[in-house]
Amino acid sequence: MRDDTLDADLLRRALDTDVPGDDVTERIMGAALRQAEDFGLRRFTVDEVAKRVRLSRVTIYRYFPKKDQLLDALLMRELKRFLTKVEAVIATPPTPEAKLVEGLAFALTFLRGHRLLNRLLRTEPELILPHLTTGAGTLIAAARAWLAGHIRAEIAANRVSLPDEDIDSAAELLVRTVISLVITPDTVLPVDSPEGRQRLADLYLTPVVRSLRPSP
Repeated sequence: MRDDTLDADLLRRALDTDVPGDDVTERIMGAALRQAEDFGLRRFTVDEVAKRVRLSRVTIYRYFPKKDQLLDALLMRELKRFLTKVEAVIATPPTPEAKLVEGLAFALTFLRGHRLLNRLLRTEPELILPHLTTGAGTLIAAARAWLAGHIRAEIAANRVSLPDEDIDSAAELLVRTVISLVITPDTVLPVDSPEGRQRLADLYLTPVVRSLRPSP
């Protein structure tokens, strides 16, 4: 996978990606995901994807002329799936604290349980860890901007009061928390059970957000 795949416009590029929804493309993408989950990226080959989907290499190359294009499309599809679901999750709760709790719970559950991401962290960390640690600046910036947009929407709706100079800091703190809990899954924090997440929310998240409610 190319190093420039994770760039400053990553989230916008994922949201704007429109993978054709025809049956053959869906079959190829599904087979590519299973191949990457089972064997990682270093051993990923179009030949093996072709065997899984029972198509010729020529047919696959007609849809994805290069292996890197197939991998890039796969990454964009998975990221778009994550972002679309997060948007749906946080659209329903009526209060800012509920949006935060539900959004974080979903993000952690989705990412900590994502088979491909966990496969790369476990067997090919040299491919993924730089994008999540020393080279994570552009990814963090993109996620921070996305989350800051939601915070500003809550402020505009008069549900949260936060100085403008603090918005990016609050957003980045949440982003870095999620990344840390994904790349280092061993933790005493009870993030993998609904009851544990609720306790964390009651102790640390809900009081903070409620303290940011505008004064009557």
